[in-house]
Amino acid sequence: MNKANRPLRGQLILDRGASLPLILPATLLVVVFLVGPFYYMAYTAMTDLSFANPDQKGAFVGFDNFRKLVRDDPIFWSSFWLTIRFVVASVAIEFVLGFLLALLIWRFIERQRLLTTLLLVPVMLAPVAVGLIWRLLLQGDFGMATYYLRAIGLLSPQSAVFSTPSLVMPTIVAIDVWQWTPFVTLIILAGLMSLPRSPFEAATMDGAAPWRLFVDILLPLLRPIIALVLLLRGIDAFKEFDKVFIMTGGGPGTVSELLSIYAYRVNFKNWNLGYGAAVSFMVYLVVLILCSVFYKAMYWKSAAARA
Repeated sequence: MNKANRPLRGQLILDRGASLPLILPATLLVVVFLVGPFYYMAYTAMTDLSFANPDQKGAFVGFDNFRKLVRDDPIFWSSFWLTIRFVVASVAIEFVLGFLLALLIWRFIERQRLLTTLLLVPVMLAPVAVGLIWRLLLQGDFGMATYYLRAIGLLSPQSAVFSTPSLVMPTIVAIDVWQWTPFVTLIILAGLMSLPRSPFEAATMDGAAPWRLFVDILLPLLRPIIALVLLLRGIDAFKEFDKVFIMTGGGPGTVSELLSIYAYRVNFKNWNLGYGAAVSFMVYLVVLILCSVFYKAMYWKSAAARA
């Protein structure tokens, strides 16, 4: 009798608050490494702190930095729209290619384990390593990729990819697609492999065409997976820093200066920490909006059904 009651007593103890000390270490880590720095950034964004100007010692200025950022900083808006274009182009291409590859592997390739292992190679590389590899491959004097591009006539003999403004961003998008398309493929493939067979079998028996199976059954069932992939890649692409900083440093000029690189320049080259914190806060705000939009995209149909 006593042994039978032990699980119940243990559950009652946990329900009465004994579980709080168990989650306290994780809560402290979140507060120290996430909540604390965020609030410090938000406070610094409302000051004039600058290590380059001795007169700006961190006096509270309210929303002046944000007003200046929105109204009087064309470089910020140039970096912002450049980042938006980069995110849209890279994530769209990665999603289309990754979806098609996942469908191909799911339907026609039997040895999926070997292929998925090979697909993981670009994803497992650190972004800094990817930046260094492609910087060497596309180097103007001795880059191997540059040599072949010139040999087939896609690049003039006296030019290089990262010194030609019209080629820099398309190249960065292509490198990002090369690295992260396998990530999209693996997640979509996992979603496809977990789909139930009964809806497809029932629709096939009713005479549904392959296209109707794809549009009416497969895509609705994959909607949460698709939203998750777009959310993860959108957030990660919007924060892109490592590869671009290693390959171009934001140049030539400001042609490839994404918002994260602009925030780095303001904070750690100009040492304008108050204004730089405002730029960083805007990055956080856009990521928060992305999360909200994709969360609603995942659950809008179920919410409409409940209504």
